[in-house]
Amino acid sequence: MRIDSPGGEVVASDEMWRELNLLSKKKPMVISMSDVAASGGYFMAMTGDPIVAYPQTETGSIGVVFGKPDLHGLYDKLGVTKDAVERGKHAGIDSDYTELTPEERQMLRTGIDESYHDFVSKVAAARHRKFEEIEPLAQGRVWLGSQAKGNGLVDELGGLDTAIDMVKAKAKIPASERVDLVMYPGRRSFLDMLLHRSTDDALESKLAQIFGPVPFHAWMKGGMLRVMPYWLTVK
Repeated sequence: MRIDSPGGEVVASDEMWRELNLLSKKKPMVISMSDVAASGGYFMAMTGDPIVAYPQTETGSIGVVFGKPDLHGLYDKLGVTKDAVERGKHAGIDSDYTELTPEERQMLRTGIDESYHDFVSKVAAARHRKFEEIEPLAQGRVWLGSQAKGNGLVDELGGLDTAIDMVKAKAKIPASERVDLVMYPGRRSFLDMLLHRSTDDALESKLAQIFGPVPFHAWMKGGMLRVMPYWLTVK
């Protein structure tokens, strides 16, 4: 399992963690970390299988963060008001138009603490360590792969070749035996690209008509310096 992710939403991470644990019961598995496998990216790796990371992989970040903006003051300056129809005592707890009450703040604190405890517990179980041993390494702290190896958060340092050798050993495939590697997603044929153009392809084509051959990923990944000196004027 190759992971390249800085993490994300708790429920999504937990769902992927569950599916990977189910898969691990059926197939020999090794976790291979790419440049980043932190927070939810580390969460989903907790299957109890061996973990391989590069020395400079950013990993760990065992923690939970939550934010709720209160934009009422901004809306007032803009002359905007918001009305809500709510059912339930705390139905508007996530609203950006109201501040938290002390009771709501405590509710969120309790939920965050429970999620954090669950995260640390999953790590402790997968790494065969005690909760008290993992918690000082958690607290949202990010570790390089070499540091994570020393702290027992990963098992080996290396890349795909190392992970492949390890999974061959788990699958009882002789080390000298050649295996075929299949890359996903597969390469698209010209006809497939012609008949099934994605929204990204269409947008890139439209941008190319306006600005010339500007890579679409330059827009999507914050690469505005690659796009300049062009700019957009909305009239």
